[in-house]
Amino acid sequence: MKKEVTAETKRVLIFLLINSVIMIFLYFWLPTQWHFEYLPAIYLVVGVIFALYYVIYNRGFVFKNATPEMPPSHLSMIEKQRLIEDAKLREKKSRWTLTLVVPILLTFLADMVYLFIFPYFERMFA
Repeated sequence: MKKEVTAETKRVLIFLLINSVIMIFLYFWLPTQWHFEYLPAIYLVVGVIFALYYVIYNRGFVFKNATPEMPPSHLSMIEKQRLIEDAKLREKKSRWTLTLVVPILLTFLADMVYLFIFPYFERMFA
């Protein structure tokens, strides 16, 4: 059984693609045009901050895919349900941070390909 792709998921995917293209372009263009050499450090710091924010805001994903039996037993059923719903809401509300973290990771991946894979094939075929 296939799940339907929601409009929100499509919107997040579009932002993910747009941010990826922009961030990769800026990462390779700024140092060549303006001799701005601090971009890798900036991307790393921003990526770590947003990744930590995502994990901390979602409380370490402790209640992700939780059932009512999983939260502590001293809580009432209403409190358990509220915790589970809050975890789902937090994950949904913080999804936008992934549209920044994933493009930063893709940018570093593209940089590693540029720095290591391309020269390897150049040496191999030269």
